[in-house]
Amino acid sequence: MKKSVRYAALLSSLFAGTYSVSANLYAADATTVAANAGSQTDDKSAKKAGKTAQPVKVSATGGTASQGAVTQQPVVSIAEKPGPKPLPEQWYTGSLYSPSPALPVPGMIAVEPYVAAGLPAGAFDSNGHLNTRKGAGGQHSITQFSLAKYGITKNLSIYLLPTYSYSWGNHSKPSGLKFNDLPVEFQYRLTPHYTPSITLYFGVNTPTGDYKNLANASEGVGQGVWALRYGVHSQFALPFFKHAMRVRLWAQVRHPVASTKLHNITSYGTEKGFTGRGHAGPYGNEGGSVELGITKKWVFALDLYHTWATSSSVNGYNVYSKKYINSRTGWSGAFNVGPGIEYNWTSSIGGIVGVILPVAGHNTSRSISPQAAVFAVF
Repeated sequence: MKKSVRYAALLSSLFAGTYSVSANLYAADATTVAANAGSQTDDKSAKKAGKTAQPVKVSATGGTASQGAVTQQPVVSIAEKPGPKPLPEQWYTGSLYSPSPALPVPGMIAVEPYVAAGLPAGAFDSNGHLNTRKGAGGQHSITQFSLAKYGITKNLSIYLLPTYSYSWGNHSKPSGLKFNDLPVEFQYRLTPHYTPSITLYFGVNTPTGDYKNLANASEGVGQGVWALRYGVHSQFALPFFKHAMRVRLWAQVRHPVASTKLHNITSYGTEKGFTGRGHAGPYGNEGGSVELGITKKWVFALDLYHTWATSSSVNGYNVYSKKYINSRTGWSGAFNVGPGIEYNWTSSIGGIVGVILPVAGHNTSRSISPQAAVFAVF
């Protein structure tokens, strides 16, 4: 019997939209060497594999008997182990915030353009109290970012996230359209199957965004330094009534590797006339998401995650105030909830709408972020 027949097709899904879940689970041949059953392949591979294999009876001597043939009864009766219950077919787009595993097929391309609004809704102080006075949450903003991922091998993918932003309000001039720092990341899936899976991330943030000599602070969209990106991600699927539920867990860190020269108004909070250096501290996020199938096409998604940033420092001199400046920002963080609704036209094309809501935090502004995205895989 071919090796592929021993494996079961359970679930294949891409980040923010991937392959649909296959409902075809192939029965393992009940050999005396106890061949494994229940390993996973993506749904498209399962459909190509053809009809479900029929269970095969095995004699004590290891020979097989065709259906309907009379065979010698084995000395010792061998009970066939029942196969795992198949999951129903389910299509996913992916939740609003969760990352995804490396793509399962070489040459595969996944793209997902997002549009997100930022609606200021106060700020959390160092004790976690929310200040809702007007202007406390900063400026309004519109951000457009487009996830792009390419499968180099069946386990290794490269990921890009070009981002544009525009901000205005809060008694400041509009920022104009700005290109942010550019993330570039390699993703390697340790497991041979796509779900369940474990993926490692490693890459860099390239310093492409404006960060110094700004007309006003709202124009700062970069850090001016290279930053390492690394993290780990896992996902798996479970039955959910008559549908499937996908669960993702992750942790990610961004670690700036150097300080940068600062002049005048910068994204580090300095003012006109300042000259010195700034050093951004590490920052990151960790959390989990669930996607609950309502129908094959409709899915409810929910992200629960925490973002954090360590202290950033500034050292220098302001010629206008004639003061030496040596300051640190302190740690900041926020707990966020992100409900969303997914609709998938096919197993390869879908969309999602939802909103990110910061529910608690400290030393950070609070911005409610409605979002919408469309996903496609080729």
